[in-house]
Amino acid sequence: MEFRLSREDEYTAVRRLWGQAFGEEEPWTSWYFSKHYRADQTWVGVENGQVLAQAHLLPYRLMLRGSWRDAVYFVGVCVEENLRGTGIGRAVMMSALAQLKRTGVGISILQPRWPEFYRKLGWDFCYSRQRYSMPMIEANLMLPEDVSPAMVWTPDEMARAPLEGLYGAFVQSRHGYALRESKDWDKLLADHRGDGGKVGVISREGNPEGYVLYHIGEKLLRVREMAWRDPGVVDTTWKYLIEQGCGVDVLEWDDPSGDPGSVLYSGSRPEPFLMGRITDIKSVLEAMEYPIKLSVETNLTITDSLAPWNHGTFHWSIRQGKGALSPLLTADDAGVSLDIAALSHLLFGERPVREILAAGTSGIYHEEELNFLEQIFPVCRNFISEYF
Repeated sequence: MEFRLSREDEYTAVRRLWGQAFGEEEPWTSWYFSKHYRADQTWVGVENGQVLAQAHLLPYRLMLRGSWRDAVYFVGVCVEENLRGTGIGRAVMMSALAQLKRTGVGISILQPRWPEFYRKLGWDFCYSRQRYSMPMIEANLMLPEDVSPAMVWTPDEMARAPLEGLYGAFVQSRHGYALRESKDWDKLLADHRGDGGKVGVISREGNPEGYVLYHIGEKLLRVREMAWRDPGVVDTTWKYLIEQGCGVDVLEWDDPSGDPGSVLYSGSRPEPFLMGRITDIKSVLEAMEYPIKLSVETNLTITDSLAPWNHGTFHWSIRQGKGALSPLLTADDAGVSLDIAALSHLLFGERPVREILAAGTSGIYHEEELNFLEQIFPVCRNFISEYF
């Protein structure tokens, strides 16, 4: 089987395979293929002129450990139905990682339908979210009765500029978030409004303080995303938002920020969200920001069955906030030994080092190794709300 980027004349075959695997949920599927699909961003497996496997490689930039990193969001990974379980799924992901390395993309993320399939290939959950659902009456009773007269709610704000500024302020204290340029906001808002969504903005003395992307249905008010400059406005925002959903029975929202900023957040149910994986350890570890006072020469041994360029023992040098990684053909000392999933988890940093390593399969670590890794990979407040 040949693995390569798709061609324009293979659109029908790609769309057929997508429909076979995921169904034709309309109008969403047509919207996705009109706004997001590109042949030159779709990795396919072809045999005898037939597209039998695919993975869409949507480009992103993520803020990880102090630097912007080119990343790919894997979407629509699927294999011809009668060929599933034959190893083609593994082969398409392996060849896609090689393509990402060739093009300088060091990170990948995905939202899995089949987590165990991806775990076997080195991905692991690196983002989580809090999922909430409560009766609207209950939510209203929990919130303060009065709101500040200085706060103004615009229930269907059309201007994009306030959202860009608020998002930028919101993510400053967070990690793992996606860069949103004008074209990204265009797509996000077109998607949201095309599905009947609204945009609410709360302001104080003419200054935007927070926004909400939300949908109101017959029985449900669902929040897609909420961001704010000051956590003190969150409950006021909720109060105004609930007024928009008069007559709705249930309030639902997913909160990837993990912030206990509201009285409504006490009954949350945490769940894993996105998986992450390092494509190329050399480019990623050399782009990181390290503690400026840390000076280390050590070896790093990585196990990676899918990306052979990551597999093996490397000399890892850290000086003056910079890191350098070079492969070793032979090594007397393995140094710190990790599988690629554990290293990826450390990079994203959603959980503490010791918790990540205790849950993994990489082995037993000495206290000095744990202290070293804790200096390099402190726990982070991860945030992402991109769904594809």
